[in-house]
Parts: sequence; structure tokens; C-alpha cells
Amino acid sequence: MPTSFQCLPIITSLVMLTACHRPEEIKFSGRTMGTTWSLLSAQATDSMRQLIQSHLDQREAVLSHWQKDSAVTRFNDSRSTDWQPVPPELIQVIELARDIASKTGGALDITLAPLIDLWGFGAAGSAKAIPTERQIAEAKTRCGWKHLHSRLDPPALKKDIPDLRLNVASVTEGFVIDELISRLQQQGLSDFLLEVGGEVAAIGHAPAGTAWRVGIQTPEATPGDALQTLPLSDLCIATSGNYRHRIETNGQSYSHLIDPRSGRPITHPLTSVSVIHSSSALADGYATALMILGPEKGRETAEKLGLRVFWITAD
Repeated sequence: MPTSFQCLPIITSLVMLTACHRPEEIKFSGRTMGTTWSLLSAQATDSMRQLIQSHLDQREAVLSHWQKDSAVTRFNDSRSTDWQPVPPELIQVIELARDIASKTGGALDITLAPLIDLWGFGAAGSAKAIPTERQIAEAKTRCGWKHLHSRLDPPALKKDIPDLRLNVASVTEGFVIDELISRLQQQGLSDFLLEVGGEVAAIGHAPAGTAWRVGIQTPEATPGDALQTLPLSDLCIATSGNYRHRIETNGQSYSHLIDPRSGRPITHPLTSVSVIHSSSALADGYATALMILGPEKGRETAEKLGLRVFWITAD
């Protein structure tokens, strides 16, 4: 049975690490993809810190839509509708996102870059004005995950629409966390907390031998004061919320989360969704999809998929 939680009337939420930082625990941190990462473990070594940073740098060079020379940017800049060679990890990300899209009625759509840019949340920066209905309708003609095709042998992408562009941020952090879990375990690290951009993997156990404690917190709360603290072991948690990036225009606030059905930012009262899953990539993608779907359709979809979800809804 899936597990669902509902909290009212909380305005915003975020995931935090609530494990007591003991002297024997080692913490490393760094920056990646416009955000931060951290590792907490009693077994961590500097070589593991270097491994993490190097891996994240490599993936950013492929998956980032901000870097001008990334694989995603090169594909976006091309108007060719022929097969285009790309790194295999980009195919893996896209096929994962397409699977989530097919299971959520297209709620997760990694081809929404034209709409994301139109609303001022893309690499081009803030929009000068709220888009018109005509502008939204035109941008929607350049979107659609079913117009994107992929193959692994050899790895390549193909688009039906010349101006189709990708934004894979909704699954990138979860994807790299899953990769890093495997790589760190190969290095002999068995017990650790790994966080990238707020998405968390709790692997093994805390130094006391208990599960790691990961909290859902409101920004207004005192540090360490969690709304809900969850014991996690060999599980990941990813959160999607409408509080992370917003624009203010003429006294109206707009979420960065775009509903592919309307081409507009979401307006429902659901403010945060956290998904707990053995795969960080799936937790990441499903959290975004459920947030797009909203409180009613989102819960229905989570129930159907057997997802463990923590919901926060504004009053």
C-alpha cells in the first residue's frame, strides 16, 4: 500500500538532514549545476569527495541546459530532424523521463523548454511581461515529449519538430545521485547521506546503527526543527515544490512549475510533494509529475503507482 501524508496549512517545505553531526562523522560539500551537494559519513575520504565533484562536473557538461557547450544545449541549438549522436547518459535520462511521462499522463515533460523560457524561468532570464494566450499557444506547438525519439545503440536522439528543446532538470539531480550511490559503494562506502540540490539518499545506517533521520521542514522553522522526521535506510527522498523559483509581476506570483496541458504555471493549493523511493531518479521525476498533477489527480496517480508520498497543501 502507498503511504500518503497531508499537512495543513503549511505554506512551503524543504528536505533537510536531521542526523546529529557527531565528531566521528565527516562532511564534504561542493557546488554543482547551480546548486550544492554534500556527503555525510564516518567512512568518507578526500578521494571520495574528489570522485563526487569530478562525476558531477562530467554530468553537468552533458545534462545542463545552462552551459553553452553541453550535449543538451547542442541538441537544443540544432534544428535537424535527423538522428543526432549524444552521450549515452543523456539517453538514459530521457528514457527514464519518458517512462514517468507515460505513467503520469504526460505530467512530466522534458520538452517544455520553450514554455519555461517564455515564462522567464530558463537560461534567458526573466520575462518582461506575462505571456499572452497567443504566445503560450505558439510555444506549445514546439513542445511534446512524444515528438522526441531515442536509441541506445548507437546513442542518439531525434526530434520531429525542428525547434523542440530539452530541459531535463526535473530528473538530473536524482539521476546523478543514483550513479554516485553505485560509485561510492564500489569504493567501499556503505553508510552515508548524500544530498544534491535538496534531493537526499540515505544509504545504510547512521553511526549509531540506526536509520538515518531525514526531515521535512518549513523555511520559517528553526534549523533542525522538522515538520516531519522520517527514518530512512537504503532509500531516497526527493521534493518538488512551488516555493523554489517564482516570478512576481504586477503583484501576482507565478510558480516555475509549468503544466504541459495549459502551458501555464500551476495554481492549485498543493505546495510541496516529497516522494520516497529506492531510486533517487524515480523519486525526483515522480515528485515533479505529482506536483504538476495537483492534489486530487496527484493522489490518484500515486495510489495507482504505489508510491510513498508526503504531501503539503496550503490552506
